[in-house]
Amino acid sequence: MVSWSEDDSSENSHQYADSASDEGIIKTIDDSDFEGTEPDVLCNDHSLPAERRVAFQGIHTGRRFFACAVKEGRNCGLVEWVDPFWPATMENALTKLWDKYEECRRSKIEDNLESSFAVHNLTQQKIKLQASYERLVEDVNGLLDAQEQRARLERGT
Repeated sequence: MVSWSEDDSSENSHQYADSASDEGIIKTIDDSDFEGTEPDVLCNDHSLPAERRVAFQGIHTGRRFFACAVKEGRNCGLVEWVDPFWPATMENALTKLWDKYEECRRSKIEDNLESSFAVHNLTQQKIKLQASYERLVEDVNGLLDAQEQRARLERGT
C-alpha cells in the first residue's frame, strides 16, 4: 500500500485530477485512518477538494482513493486512486469472494420470494378453509334447528 502523510504537500500546490476515466461512484466503507478532504487534489470538473475514501466493491476492495466531494448535482465519482492495483492473486481472491457474496445474496432473495409465495398460498388456503368451516357451522346449526323443531312437533302432538 502507498503510505500516506498529511505533511507531504505544500500550501499552494494543487493537483487537478481528470475525471474522464472515472469509474463512477464506487461503494465505500468508513475508515477513520483515511477520511475527510484532500486539499491538494481537486476535482477537475468542480475545482473542489476531493474526499478521501476506501473502496468496498469488487477487486478494488480496500484500495484508497479520492472522490468528487459534490453531494448534490453531478458527482464525478472517482477522481484518483491513491493505492496501486492489487496483485493478480489478490484480485482473483476478491473476485471469488464478491461472487460468493452475490450468489448468497441472490439465493437469499430467491428464498425470500419462495417464502412469500408459500405464505400467500397458505393465506389463500386459510381463507378457503375459514369459508368452508363457516358453511359447515351454518349447516350443523340448520340441522340442529330442524331436529329441535321436529322434537317440539312430536311433543306437541
